[in-house]
Amino acid sequence: MNHPRVAGDPRDVTAWGMVPTPFTRTGEVDHASLHRVVTHLRRRGCDGLIALGAIAEPGTLSRGEKIDAVRTIAAAAEDAPVAGAVLALEPDQFESDLVAVSVETHNALSAIMIPVNTPDPNFLSAAIRRAGDVSGLPVILQDLPRFSGVHIDISDLAAAVSASSCCVAVKCEASPTYERIRFLSANTSSAGLISGFGGLGLVDDVIAGASSVAIGSTPTGEVVEAMACALRGRYAEASAVIGSVASRIHFETQPGANVAIRKRHWQRAGVIETSMVRQPTRRFGPELEEHSLVHHPAVSPFGLTT
Repeated sequence: MNHPRVAGDPRDVTAWGMVPTPFTRTGEVDHASLHRVVTHLRRRGCDGLIALGAIAEPGTLSRGEKIDAVRTIAAAAEDAPVAGAVLALEPDQFESDLVAVSVETHNALSAIMIPVNTPDPNFLSAAIRRAGDVSGLPVILQDLPRFSGVHIDISDLAAAVSASSCCVAVKCEASPTYERIRFLSANTSSAGLISGFGGLGLVDDVIAGASSVAIGSTPTGEVVEAMACALRGRYAEASAVIGSVASRIHFETQPGANVAIRKRHWQRAGVIETSMVRQPTRRFGPELEEHSLVHHPAVSPFGLTT
């Protein structure tokens, strides 16, 4: 049985940093770059981290690589909560990954994140309870049909969350996000609601009831600033801040080479050494460089490698 690490409460997080998995030029996990990216996210205002999310290319990582990555992230996060994602959709693989992450990371995690893997509220609440029981941790539920292929009716999602005392948050990325967040806010009492999609829609999501944002896009500081403004009711100011980086977030979060694009931008900023990805993740192609130069023209001290 796992136990929450000595860190802040995941319920208090307002800006979750989505952590990628940097690779070396020869394809190994680059732990030095991984440590740097966590430090970067913390310095830019993230008060919580999510490990092994979709941006981390978890399907390309071995069990040992996942465990080692979580440990590196937790060490770099210091006192910030770290949630570990278990996103496998096949039941046996999900169970295997859940047990491995729960047992082998020991005190590295503060929460576990699982996907909506069924449209049935009873089966979903059972999956949430199972994740909580095995991990001994609070559970964050990711509602992202673009990743899972599973769309759940909002009333069924609310029922599953309400029936699961260990579910502390829902990462709300099923459209229209603000409508679903408003319904969850009105019909659930204890779960925090997390805005996603790089922060692009955080203003409307906060108006509807979101209390935090998950940031997988690279203008981290601007999204953190916009979230702080929105939570204080300064919506016009928050919109202006997001507007200043909206085109970059849009470029980085479209389906396709989005992970490699973000890695390229972190590389340009000197945070990670390469923009390498593992198949089947789409690599950063030369046709994207013109766009990248507009959105993130800084040159990394590592040089412009691909």
